[in-house]
Amino acid sequence: MMRITHVVFTFGLIALAAERLGLGIAYALPAALWLAAVVNYVIDAVGHEVRNGRRRRTAATHSLTGAAAVGAVAGFAPTLAILLAVPGAVSIYYGPLLLLEVTALGVMAGLSHLLLDALSEGGIYYRGRRWAIAHWRYDDGAVNGLFALLGILMFAAALLSAV
Repeated sequence: MMRITHVVFTFGLIALAAERLGLGIAYALPAALWLAAVVNYVIDAVGHEVRNGRRRRTAATHSLTGAAAVGAVAGFAPTLAILLAVPGAVSIYYGPLLLLEVTALGVMAGLSHLLLDALSEGGIYYRGRRWAIAHWRYDDGAVNGLFALLGILMFAAALLSAV
């Protein structure tokens, strides 16, 4: 899928999941925006190589462990930095739980990238082999539009459940 589709889909998914975890919409939206932008950018920037004049995915970030690791770091590192930089921002009892929740949301963001890539002809790496659920072209307008719309609907559901 195209990067904008990844970002919109991930944003909606993470906003909905964060809101359902009880983070509140005021915290869910910035977390979703950060994770959607950073995780999808890093997975695509680091996880491609040029071979024979064509870009292709690598197992570094297009595998379950690679994408989950990118997401975990993107969730854990800034949350820890904020908790350390602003002592008292959250209670001492809630800080570790917040760290765990945002790290888990980061992992979910990384795996959502893989879900969309598994639907394209390039697939993802699973157990050292390329694997795909479907073989749509990454730039198929209808498929990209469908998953972008799904992301927007998940975002709308997060907003509506916060009311």
